Amino acid sequence: MDETEELIRLCVRALVSQMNAAPGIELHMTRNCVLGLTDEPLADFNRLIVGRDPDAEGFLVRSVARARERGRPLSAVLSPHVAQTLAPVATRLGLTAVGAAPLMVLRPDVPVPPGRPTKVVRALGPELVGIAGDLIAAAFGTPRDVIARCIDVGMTETAGVETYVAWGDEAPMGAVSVTPTGDTAAVSLMATPPEHQGKGVGRALLSRVIDDYRRRGVRRFHLGATEAGRPLYTSLGFERVADLPVWVLDPPVPA
Repeated sequence: MDETEELIRLCVRALVSQMNAAPGIELHMTRNCVLGLTDEPLADFNRLIVGRDPDAEGFLVRSVARARERGRPLSAVLSPHVAQTLAPVATRLGLTAVGAAPLMVLRPDVPVPPGRPTKVVRALGPELVGIAGDLIAAAFGTPRDVIARCIDVGMTETAGVETYVAWGDEAPMGAVSVTPTGDTAAVSLMATPPEHQGKGVGRALLSRVIDDYRRRGVRRFHLGATEAGRPLYTSLGFERVADLPVWVLDPPVPA
């Protein structure tokens, strides 16, 4: 298996951990594909990953049908190994291509430059979970009640997703989530609200978290970057492995 498909398989497993506490969660998966639907009418909380799979086309078709049955929008990411074959199918099913997400990896032994000294605390307990949720909602412009239902509920000791908050100037300024699987960990929800951006808090938080996980035996990290976030990740030693085509299924129009 090449590295892209290996990382997509790990993304499938991470997405299950990240979504399984959301209300109305419905999960369908194979080893290389996953569909996660929730009660939320937002595409970011209804996700599809299609990797190289013997039934990739069938999984895509069934996933779109199920999203339509539930009246949900859908954000879909395709492996580059199946994207060309599935593009006509996706178009026929009503999905729209909206770009690509760089899949990036930080390999073992790549040194990560330290950031400024920063207090970093894992978000456990009502107060810290609330702070982390506030930061995530502000950073991504998502309604706070949606974050509470879908993300706050997963910040527990045993959820499999670990969220951290960074302080600066005696106030919380950023958050990030990590989902470890063996010696590899997925990085997600890198959240710095607009008023705190450009102050080095994201770099300080992520470099500190990576260092801590390396001490715990994690050797490799991966993430799906936005173009805005890519320069930070590159400066910390992440490299692009592939560009994953992103498609969106719009919600149904009310009659």
